[in-house]
This record gives sequence, structure tokens and C-alpha cells, in this order.
Amino acid sequence: MHMMKMCQAMTRLGISVECVLPGRFSEKKLFDYYGVSETFRVTAIPFTDGPGRQFVHGIAASLHALRRKVSYDFALTRNLVFTWVCTGVFGIPTVYDAHHPPVNLLAEEMTKAFSRSGNLLGMSFNSEGLRGIYSRLGIAPRNSVVAHNGVELEMFKKPRNVPVRERLGIAQEKKIVCYCGNTYEGRGIELLADAAERLPDAEFLVVGGTERYIRPHRESARLRGLDNFTITGLVPQSEVSSYLLASDILVLPYSSAMTIRGGTRAGEFTSPLKVFEYMAAGKPIVATEIPSVLEILEPGRNSVTVPPDDPREFFDAISSLINDPDLCTRISQNALSDVREYTWKKRVEKIMAGLRIASG
Repeated sequence: MHMMKMCQAMTRLGISVECVLPGRFSEKKLFDYYGVSETFRVTAIPFTDGPGRQFVHGIAASLHALRRKVSYDFALTRNLVFTWVCTGVFGIPTVYDAHHPPVNLLAEEMTKAFSRSGNLLGMSFNSEGLRGIYSRLGIAPRNSVVAHNGVELEMFKKPRNVPVRERLGIAQEKKIVCYCGNTYEGRGIELLADAAERLPDAEFLVVGGTERYIRPHRESARLRGLDNFTITGLVPQSEVSSYLLASDILVLPYSSAMTIRGGTRAGEFTSPLKVFEYMAAGKPIVATEIPSVLEILEPGRNSVTVPPDDPREFFDAISSLINDPDLCTRISQNALSDVREYTWKKRVEKIMAGLRIASG
């Protein structure tokens, strides 16, 4: 989703884009699923989406880039192998868009190598915390910029055609407390279930998660008799805004040990897309005080924040918003105002300006 929205933003800025992805897919379904309205060239490289995708697709995409080298000005990628090959072997001007630290010693050495290359235009980081991690590893490219992730505001302005409350059987008068995102370890789904048990008159909704990760939470909720706790599983990105707009309170219950896919602890560096979507929905936000999240959310101003791993504080924060409509209005309006600085278009502009890349 991140890549599709970035390509759309670049297209809207007048940049001619080719998006090179692993696997086989229907281009129309791809655009529809992610709610992308602008069209740009999408190239599929078959047989590169299996085991070792980072390496296999990185090599294949590098060869594709070499063949088309004369037709573009630079490459922007999240693939470490692609960056290493293109800057060190093929002499292709490249921007490495970092979203996590090097995963092992080999990745660290490869990153150090291309960070010194004259073909690296620079590195963009999705949080200050992530840039700090790279700096501590001794990885300091000549040009770098922090560009937090973003949101497409238009998705929250169009009429939505998904009757969420009717589909889920939730009465109009019920308050909906919603979490939207992955359900990996440390994402705080247990904290949300505890709150649901203590607030039986509210509906608790988890939007997202693959079957592997949501099955234990569904089973736990069934055993506890939590009739007000629903997990939808994955929904198309184009429908996410419908669920958020149908909700009353949006929550980010991350624990201090929150992880990303693969089990890497990420509280210091992650830039959750849901933070920006929550802000754009114009609904009050309750979030645990994860360092990277606090780069965006300001306690008491555009959100209510609580210490992680504290069920009582989390429950009290939700209860305070249910009982204080003035507080809800104030923090929601501030979040709506702040999120205008975190669109995908502004992210692209920040990277281009920060790394001194001409868009014309």
C-alpha cells in the first residue's frame, strides 16, 4: 500500500513513474484494492515473490532497471539488495527509503557500502528514531531526510458505500472503539480485549490481521464470552476509511514490545500508517506512548496517550473520551489540522527537496 500511494503521489506531481513489483497480478485489481485513482506503469516480475523475495526480486529488479537505465533519472526503493547492486555495480542514481534497521550483519555491511557510493542520491527515513539507529551503526550518507509516512486525505472525503454498522450488526447508538492494522505480537490486541470486557456497552472492533495472527485472539474472545469484540480480518485498503469513519474512538494499544512482521521490535522506529489514517478520519485517538508514535501524536492536544502495558490507564482513557464530547471534539480537530502535513504528496516533496532532487 505504501508503494502504491507513493507512486500515485509522484504521478500527481508530474513525475513519470514505473513501479516494479514481484509476482503476477491483475493491474486493475491492484489499483482498485488500494484505492489508487492515478494510473502509472506497473511492471510485474514473475517468480520473485517466494522465499528470499528481498534478494531474488532485488536482483531481478536491478537487471530490469539496467535495461531501462536511459529512460529514467533515478530509482527510489525500499529494497536493500536493489540499492546495493544499482549503486555499486550498475551506476544507477538511487534513493534508499529505509523503513527498518538492517536485519543482520550482512545487511548492515551492504548498507554501509552503498551509503558511501557516489550513486546514492541519499537516504530517507520514516522516523527520527530510525535515523538515530542508522547513525549509531555508523551509517551516515551524505544526504538524508526524515519523511514520516502519510495518508491520502481524499479517501476520507468521498461518500463511503460500505454500511459498516449494518454489516456487523452494530446498533447506531452504540459507541465503536476501533483498532485498524496488523495483529502481530505486541500490537496490544489483548489490551483491547480487556477493555471490551470492562466496557460491555461499547463495541470493540479490530480491522485487519491475517488468519494466523487473529485466530488466537478470536478464540480467546469466544472463551471469555466477549460478544462486543469483533475481528474482521483483512479488508481492501479502499474500505479502511469506511470502518474508521463509522467508529467513535480510534485506538493504538501497542505494547512496549510491539513488533513488525518477522518479530522485530519496532517501537523506536516504526511509522504506523494507521496513525495518519486515524488523524484524517477526524475521530478522537487513544494511543500508548511508543517513542516513534510520539513523533506525530502530541499528548492532550491531538490525542490522549497512556503508558504502554497498563490496562487501567488504557481503559480510563477510553472511558474519559466516551464521557467527554468536548475533549473528543478538541483533539479530533487538532489531529485533522495536523494531518495536512502528512500526505503522500508532501512526503514525496520532502524527500525530493531534502535530497535536492529536481522534479522537472
